[in-house]
Amino acid sequence: MRKIPRFISKQIGRLMSEKMLFESPAPVFLPFYHTVSNKKLPHILNYPYRNSAEFEKELDYFLTWFKPVSLDYFVKNPKAKEKVFHLSFDDGLKECAEIIAPVLIRKGVPATFFVNSGFADNQKLFHRYKASLILNELTEKPNREALQFLGKHALNKADILQTELSKSAVLDELATLLGINFSEFLKTKNPYLTTTQISALKRQGFTIGAHSENHPEFWKIPEEKQFNEIANSMNWVVENFAPEIKSFAFPFTDDGVSLNLLQKLKSENICDLTFGTAGLKYDECKTHLQRYPAEQNGNFRLNLKAEWVYFKLRKMVGKATVKH
Repeated sequence: MRKIPRFISKQIGRLMSEKMLFESPAPVFLPFYHTVSNKKLPHILNYPYRNSAEFEKELDYFLTWFKPVSLDYFVKNPKAKEKVFHLSFDDGLKECAEIIAPVLIRKGVPATFFVNSGFADNQKLFHRYKASLILNELTEKPNREALQFLGKHALNKADILQTELSKSAVLDELATLLGINFSEFLKTKNPYLTTTQISALKRQGFTIGAHSENHPEFWKIPEEKQFNEIANSMNWVVENFAPEIKSFAFPFTDDGVSLNLLQKLKSENICDLTFGTAGLKYDECKTHLQRYPAEQNGNFRLNLKAEWVYFKLRKMVGKATVKH
């Protein structure tokens, strides 16, 4: 249903300048990424990450049209209408410290790094990253036995990257079949930030937020478990890094998250701010903000202009606000 208005938005975006689009009132602009790397990352096939040159080019584009602000801006100025943006990065990958932070410091851009308490210090591997390593292996070395195993568990090579956390044990068993050792990968490749690196990011002026314990699909778990995932990961961040703003970014999406839960997180002082991934939209919960997924295929500039057009079209029909 969304493909047609998205297509129309892109065609209109081709005809409009940034000045025409970005000058008009809109929700706060919150682009987010995961990582930046100049080499192939075999554990990340589930989204198109940028290399450092591409990332700097996109960052310069943001800086041309928007003013960078720290996370506390949204607590101190909840009704501000300035053209600002705040960058964030999910999953707590090591490139945040090694590649991304130095660029942000050089350009004077604040950011928030949302980390998973269950993955930091390379304790465990995100199930979609497990799937990526498996898909890499199957692509390079086709294995009939492995494909038959997938079929028995209602999976196939084409959709393995969509495997849910509930089937993580299937991925573990398949990895053993293929001779992939996730523990060894974590030990030798160290894909995640360590607590020492996260503390260093905090000292450099960046905000540290929570991103759940194990990156579950929230729409698949009951509200009590949703709350525990948030509270436990947020408490871990507070205990280890004492952030001035307690912030939580929902993994994948905030679909399936109730308004009651969002309000409870605020009223019980679990979070000051929470974030979804619905793009350029308002939200019915004033302390819950929607972020724009910057890692998309296609022309970066056109994608962003199309997002603005899409927002305006939705606003015209009274659907520019996310309801929970």
